Amino acid sequence: MGLSEAVKWKMENISKQLRKPTSRKQQIFVFRRDRWLWRWCKRPVIFAPAMIYLKQELADSGYGELAYWRPAFNRRGAPLLDELAAAVDHIKALTMGGTNDVENLTTACNKCNTRKNNCDPRKWENEHPFKPIRSKFGEPQVWDGFSSLFLYMAKRHASSFTATEKDWLKALQAK
Repeated sequence: MGLSEAVKWKMENISKQLRKPTSRKQQIFVFRRDRWLWRWCKRPVIFAPAMIYLKQELADSGYGELAYWRPAFNRRGAPLLDELAAAVDHIKALTMGGTNDVENLTTACNKCNTRKNNCDPRKWENEHPFKPIRSKFGEPQVWDGFSSLFLYMAKRHASSFTATEKDWLKALQAK
């Protein structure tokens, strides 16, 4: 293992040690604070758990297998989530000295969160300059990423909720 490989290995392991899971409640706080819009491009993001139950609802109504949800948000099985699933990103990566404080967290879309990885925020912004979406109506004011849809569907599918979905429900219901 060369010196640069050793440094990279050490930084990855330090990052794993520092990384604490972001609570569902904290993630919902970040999404709401950011109005369910991605920090850099202002694209609306989608609350992925809502798509599980939307897909189920449509399947139960006879629409068959639709590409709304897959655990791995891939292009074939969940094209909207592959691009636009809501994710919480560290503005300054832990490996670069960032913290888990809410001020260092932001809403991101799944695709760009993966692409950004642990890139320095200034470098990312320079390489991916903000291109405002042109619209005569302006930015979305009441977008919620389909989180209300999730709450609505929760009433219909509560008996089939997983522990994770129950955590999301609890976080969304907290104010």
